[in-house]
Amino acid sequence: MRRLIGSLAGAALALFLVTPVLAADSVGSARDVDPQAEAALSGATRTLVVGADVFMGDKITTGEKGIVQILFADNTKLVVGPKSALTIDEYLLRNDNTATKVAIDLLGGSFRFITGDSPKSAYEVNTPTGTIGVRGTKYDVYVDWKTQIAYAIVYQGQVILREDGGDTDLLTGLCHIGIIDTEETDLLGDSNEIFGEKREELKGWFRFSLDQSPLLNEFRVANASSCTRRPPVADTPESLVTGAGGCPDGQSPNTDGECRPND
Repeated sequence: MRRLIGSLAGAALALFLVTPVLAADSVGSARDVDPQAEAALSGATRTLVVGADVFMGDKITTGEKGIVQILFADNTKLVVGPKSALTIDEYLLRNDNTATKVAIDLLGGSFRFITGDSPKSAYEVNTPTGTIGVRGTKYDVYVDWKTQIAYAIVYQGQVILREDGGDTDLLTGLCHIGIIDTEETDLLGDSNEIFGEKREELKGWFRFSLDQSPLLNEFRVANASSCTRRPPVADTPESLVTGAGGCPDGQSPNTDGECRPND
């Protein structure tokens, strides 16, 4: 009987000691949530709301209009756009609130990353076709659900693209776009030198470059709109670019870089 009581007491103590550890597994919180967003962990699904904790191992999924803005413990900022999903694969935090490992698996959709206080070598963003490393960076990523191809656009710093087969490219320079497909990585160049149907396509990929209004100020990037809202270079004949800010004659740019008729 004493052995049984001792075993039960030991089990109760062990459960008590485990509870704080599970609570400490929170790696950040949802700073803002639009409807249709949920997180799944260990088979249990919960609806995300403003202020909700997020945990290592969470699979975060958004619906048609869902957006989640996450602030991690090391001040890393992550936006999950509509019809998107990712898994927080690994997050190892030091006592000084910097991380030794931040690993995120992108499954599909649109995302924004703003790195925090952790060493840049700690960040690893995995896509279905390769990985993305950073060097002090603000950037957006789009992963096509059908083709599994990943596209990245950089606003600040550098992005390292690594294809699973070993091919590597360095993406640097404002508005520069790179791709990781099933066979290689490639640099597509400055978004403002891409025009026609492809330019319209990239506006869909990088939705937060085109429109940052759904985002809190801390998740916005000052120069992001210049990558998709300005008229593309190849679409504007030199003879027409005589107005202010590179706009056609009789037009001027607004605060978002769009050309508007003069009053």
